[in-house]
Amino acid sequence: MADNLSPEDRKKTMRAVKGKGTKPERMLFSMLAGMHLKGWRKNADDIMGKPDVVFPLEQVAIFVDGCFWHGCPHCQRKLPQTNRGYWERKVNRNIELARQNNQKLGEAGWLVIRIWEHEIRNPAERKHIRDKINNAINSRMNYQ
Repeated sequence: MADNLSPEDRKKTMRAVKGKGTKPERMLFSMLAGMHLKGWRKNADDIMGKPDVVFPLEQVAIFVDGCFWHGCPHCQRKLPQTNRGYWERKVNRNIELARQNNQKLGEAGWLVIRIWEHEIRNPAERKHIRDKINNAINSRMNYQ
């Protein structure tokens, strides 16, 4: 896949990429509301790594990782051929930041759940996601 944009147009396009309120995030928010779970909040800018959802009392952090931006091993989306070094560094940096945030949050007592974009978009996978979230919340409530 070639990057057919000029550097200036690429810069404009990258600035327009949403970091919050993406469709996979909205699907997660809708799922949580449908599960009738209480005590969660979205886009926790005050928590390390800025999780998409946190359950503060249970110390559960949920991230929805975009398959392209976070280098999903299942999807293996191709990087643009133009400026390939930039894209490789960008995705590898996102992977490393996620790993560091998982480690630091875990050390601080948080349980981290990461959901891939392709998982939340797949209706068959959503039951597994709901089960994972319920199990995490219930296990953490037992410790309080």
